[in-house]
Amino acid sequence: MNILVTNDDGIKAAGLKAIVRELASLGDVYVVAPNSQCSAYSHKMTLSGLLRFEEKEMPGARKAYALWGTPVDCVHIGCDYLIGQKIDLVVSGINKGPNLSTDIIYSGTIAAAREAFIHKIPSVALSLNSFTVKDFSTAARLGADIVRRYYEREDRQNYILNVNIPYVPEEEIQGIRICDKTINVIYQDEISLCEKNGKTYVRLSTSPERLMETSDDLSIDYIAIRNNYISISALQNEHINKAYTARLKEGF
Repeated sequence: MNILVTNDDGIKAAGLKAIVRELASLGDVYVVAPNSQCSAYSHKMTLSGLLRFEEKEMPGARKAYALWGTPVDCVHIGCDYLIGQKIDLVVSGINKGPNLSTDIIYSGTIAAAREAFIHKIPSVALSLNSFTVKDFSTAARLGADIVRRYYEREDRQNYILNVNIPYVPEEEIQGIRICDKTINVIYQDEISLCEKNGKTYVRLSTSPERLMETSDDLSIDYIAIRNNYISISALQNEHINKAYTARLKEGF
């Protein structure tokens, strides 16, 4: 099995290196990751200009490249050109911080997995619920086992697997919850004005603090992970609201 690993935290990210080491036991691992931080790039693709790439050394990977592009670029160019092998599975992560509910709209981690799905390649997005994580070893081992179980499923090409792992000692993880609901989440970012070289700019300072609805429903991904469950969701690219499309057909 040929596995392409990418992320949105960049080629030097500890989460990327940790999952590459674990996945090496499942198949031949190749890495194409952004040269720098690309969080919240969503599905941005570079359609003009030149994209530099550079081969790197990475334990566990047969080949590894840094690409001066987006996570989506990494999958698109990695699968179609750089690797030179048929890719059987794409793994995106391990992301520093969760990708849950409305996070998936912004996430470069999810977008990379989505790009693979568009190309009919099974894909998994892995995230760890911490912005200050120091050790990815437990998440990498648990994540690699989930990747293996996903790849063994005959239906794997029909959906993206979105996996979020709590950042707690392994003995405190309560198990796995398959989540089919989301919740609205708003980050408490700060927006301020600043002056530089005689010009006025807007500065966005991101914050991990989140506003969300309250619930105890463990089928909601955010609630599951707040209760120390591994959250797993099946994502797809269907954007049509079929119920309201039917209502529009009745008269618009």
